[in-house]
Amino acid sequence: MNALTAPRPLPTQTRRRHIVTVYAAGLLTAGTIFLLRLIGTFDATPPGLRAPLLILLLLAAAASLYGVLHLAFPARLGLPQGHTRDLDERQVLRVAQANSAAYRALALTVLIAAELVVLFGINTSALHDRIDAVQGFMLLVLLTLPFLPTAILAWTEPDADPQD
Repeated sequence: MNALTAPRPLPTQTRRRHIVTVYAAGLLTAGTIFLLRLIGTFDATPPGLRAPLLILLLLAAAASLYGVLHLAFPARLGLPQGHTRDLDERQVLRVAQANSAAYRALALTVLIAAELVVLFGINTSALHDRIDAVQGFMLLVLLTLPFLPTAILAWTEPDADPQD
């Protein structure tokens, strides 16, 4: 009797897109709740609505971590991973395109945030009362930066050709 199990098939593009959707929804939901806390709207909500918002934040964190656990290992998703010398020309091009798209998206986000700070100003004394929201945004950045290129690849990479 063979103790080895059959290898799992690679996820389809639909499955990879599902993972990226859950990941992005978690990040956006958590970002929205942290933004509500940062601008003070969270504090103004009735006490009966705070518990559901905190539960929603926990669900968003779980969704983000679900995505991170999958996106942290691109090879398990059938995506190119490794050094350039280990990849073929198409894979090198796809990784470069994903990195470029991720860089442009993050640069645009930083520029918009900087513009909002310049337009509306920022009261640093108000941030001391809401430092948890700032820390939450920092955590979201840490969950986005390393995994965004992989998420872009997971979304755009077509299914592998079936081996005969």
